[in-house]
Amino acid sequence: MRGCFVVLALLAAVSQGFAQALAGDFSEDFNSSQAPGRFNFGTGGVNNSTWANGVESEIEPGTRVMRLAAHPDNAADPWQGPNFTSKSLTRFGRYSARIKIPGAESQPLVGAVVGFFTYYNDQYNDELQKDENGNGLSDNSEIDFEWLIANPQLVYLTAWTDHAENGTCKKIARIVNLATGQILTTNYSERVGGASTALTGVENQPTSIRTIPGFDASKKFYTYGFDWQSDNIRWWILNPEDALDTMVLWYYRGNAAVGNSRITQKPAFLMFNIWHTNDWSAEGKPKSTEKPKSIFYADFDWMRYEAVIPKDSATSAIRNTAAPLNADKNIRASIINRQINIALPAGASAANIALYDVRGRLLFRKDISAKTISAKIALPGSITKNQMIVLQINTNGHNFTKRALVK
Repeated sequence: MRGCFVVLALLAAVSQGFAQALAGDFSEDFNSSQAPGRFNFGTGGVNNSTWANGVESEIEPGTRVMRLAAHPDNAADPWQGPNFTSKSLTRFGRYSARIKIPGAESQPLVGAVVGFFTYYNDQYNDELQKDENGNGLSDNSEIDFEWLIANPQLVYLTAWTDHAENGTCKKIARIVNLATGQILTTNYSERVGGASTALTGVENQPTSIRTIPGFDASKKFYTYGFDWQSDNIRWWILNPEDALDTMVLWYYRGNAAVGNSRITQKPAFLMFNIWHTNDWSAEGKPKSTEKPKSIFYADFDWMRYEAVIPKDSATSAIRNTAAPLNADKNIRASIINRQINIALPAGASAANIALYDVRGRLLFRKDISAKTISAKIALPGSITKNQMIVLQINTNGHNFTKRALVK
């Protein structure tokens, strides 16, 4: 995020009860009207009517979302807006979410930011050892997906290892325009708002990205994600026309000179928010820092954390270009008469079967003991006729992924 994130006393109040143990896999579908069980809510500003769970989407009938509000009465600061923070620390793994940001048609120069990110800062958190990277600065473990709603064609990608209240920092950042396929900047900086150094070579990969025709993050939901490992961070978006085609936006792997020092190693909390900024304008909109004159809503359809990054799944097969599905010849599977028919390879001891919709949402999961090399599994009633689904089977090192139409 841009600048100092939180007020110490406020974060301390919200952080009570956080566990130091790292979280395992978890997800929230935001269907319930109750507060999401995996997250705590906090704000330093107006807290009435700034969030609502289980609200029906205005653009997708039947889809229920978590709706966050940028309220006109809130001051300019990340912590003044509504913030949800995971109750447990997370670390390496896959983070993904399906999000629609607010449109700015009613106020084209509004200054508002939507965030989906990890965050931990030594200045405000006490769960972990201070300055774990030993560079004399407060650790700021943070990986960001952010959108400035005044320019909904752009996505802001950032990773921090350090940040202090005086503006000293260590961060890498990239801005991409998904409607045009332009990479506007890819740089490294050591001061918020200060000079930056353009990244080249292995730190600047890929050097081009594909376009998503008509991309506008405020007009529809898109599935975004990042994979965080000890030696790389990879930001991506699912192709809205093909849920198995994951478009890589930035694959950062450090370089020989810096090693992994620009990749945070410290656990962090998973967060999402919306807030007003008065000093960070969207690229191409230099005056887009106005205080909101009305409420702007951001919608979150679902959010997922996977502690181990799957090699191939409906939400995670990382490819620079479209690739064929993984039809492992050692596994045979079909869906006929609302039944999954599976033939497993000889010697298989167990198998995991999962079904996803074309948006990457998990529909059904079942673990089976492979006492025989074949299995028959009835589809759950929630999966309807003529629905396109993605079938995934994992067993003893074999990975099978197939797209199928339910008949």
